[in-house]
Amino acid sequence: MKSILIHSPSMQNNSIFDPDDWNLFYNSWIYLRDKLFEKGYALKTSDDQPLSDCAFVWFHDAYSVVPYLGAKGIARRIKTYLSGKKPFRNLYQECIDAGMQERIVLFLSEPPSVTPANWDPRLHTLFPIIFTWNDDLVDEKKFIKIYTYPLQVHYPKVPDIPFDKKKLLVNISMNKTSRHPRELYSARRATIQHFERYRPHDFDLFGIGWDRPVGVAQKIIPMLHPTYTSYRGTVQNKWDVLPYYRFALCYENIQGELGYVSEKIFDILRSGCVPIYWGTSNIEKYVDGAAFIDRRKFRSNAELEDYLINVTEREYTQYQHAIRDYLAGERFARFLVPAYAETIIHALHL
Repeated sequence: MKSILIHSPSMQNNSIFDPDDWNLFYNSWIYLRDKLFEKGYALKTSDDQPLSDCAFVWFHDAYSVVPYLGAKGIARRIKTYLSGKKPFRNLYQECIDAGMQERIVLFLSEPPSVTPANWDPRLHTLFPIIFTWNDDLVDEKKFIKIYTYPLQVHYPKVPDIPFDKKKLLVNISMNKTSRHPRELYSARRATIQHFERYRPHDFDLFGIGWDRPVGVAQKIIPMLHPTYTSYRGTVQNKWDVLPYYRFALCYENIQGELGYVSEKIFDILRSGCVPIYWGTSNIEKYVDGAAFIDRRKFRSNAELEDYLINVTEREYTQYQHAIRDYLAGERFARFLVPAYAETIIHALHL
């Protein structure tokens, strides 16, 4: 049986196949592994696996190809050296030396605000096939359309909370920074601070990094880090929290990237909550416009606040009906694991 190797600093020791890990991205690999096994392929993480019986090697994002690229790469090199760990394997060069130029594949997941190197054309010339969400690149020849993160078919059952028992608004996300001109981290923080100030009893904040300095400036001068009075800590599962709120902020890491739709909006929809979305400019190509609130339609956070507090139970029920119809339809099914696996299998003729 030929092997297919997955190569990434975050995917090692076959941990992505752990059935007890409910991570939406990792568990999708279990489904794909089983489908490929039926076709005679053993899907595994690269680790120290040989290339002698390898059908394909799949690289995930730029740092799997050039792991020490740029400032983050230098930091990673220093961290690896200090920890005494073995440096990340340069599998790309091994594949080239082994004559596997036509059997290497690149998956581009992270947007420019997170991994700018993903979108360097020089990287793209190194691979014959690239899977990406980026509608500007997709040609279904070299650049194959694939949805950002494959979603589990089955989602935990969430409680049906009555409208008048739901709190107004919640945000669940990591606190991050970026210098990219179209980043949305700062817009997210501005919205959080607005609702903290004007609706302190109607808004809650959850996630990692809100209780400590984030970014270089705050780490150098900790007093620059604001205190988030709405912060309620971290959550193990979003579905344990989201059903108890009418609305949830759903700001992507970046705006204007055609086709970039992360798991954020789907976690909210599947939890019986209405997303306030800001991200890709063609979101209605992928999600029914009646199932979410488009943040771009509001000139300010004050205008958004005014709209949210005046949504009636009847209007909210209409959102809920649209959400249920969308989740039962074909457009949503494209984001699920079976469609993700079928796209890969078909494109690589497996």
